[in-house]
Amino acid sequence: MGGRRFLSSCLIAAALLAPSAWAEEPRNEPHPDAPAETDQYGFLIGSWDCATRFLGPDGYIEGSATWSGWYILDGWAIQDLWVSELPGGRKMHGTNIRSFNRSSGVWDNRWLPQGTLQWKYYRSEQVGDTMVMTGGEGKDPRGAFVDRNTFYDIGEDGWKWRKDRSYDGGKTWIEGVGHITATRAKG
Repeated sequence: MGGRRFLSSCLIAAALLAPSAWAEEPRNEPHPDAPAETDQYGFLIGSWDCATRFLGPDGYIEGSATWSGWYILDGWAIQDLWVSELPGGRKMHGTNIRSFNRSSGVWDNRWLPQGTLQWKYYRSEQVGDTMVMTGGEGKDPRGAFVDRNTFYDIGEDGWKWRKDRSYDGGKTWIEGVGHITATRAKG
């Protein structure tokens, strides 16, 4: 049974990472009948060059990444792909699937990083001129955590992202454990 689930997860992940395999062509706009809120993550559509800064055991580690986004499911949801450069020339890949849930009034987000094939769940909502994602529960040397990722300073040619982390279920936050500055890719 576990083997079938693993195989199913691999097949689903492969299909999600290859949008042309199941969609006639990626869309640059939402479906006309999709919820109006689908535009809230529209700033992700396109290709982005990213400067990254993440807190490691010995301080911040700076790097670079690319982030690309497009509408999927005929414009009803958004998928984005993350590729970062790690020390030693290794790359880290991951993908998000984002859809607005009309019933709950918030976004459902799923993050799938390479290697683990374990979906992380986030809920997000627009708060003023930011998009705030909360979830992604995990465990690190400090213990169990929950993350809060905030997109801000959103503009036509760029945006910023900040990761905060809580080890007490969201009562208190360590702010700025991760930072991304995205600039629209040229070309």
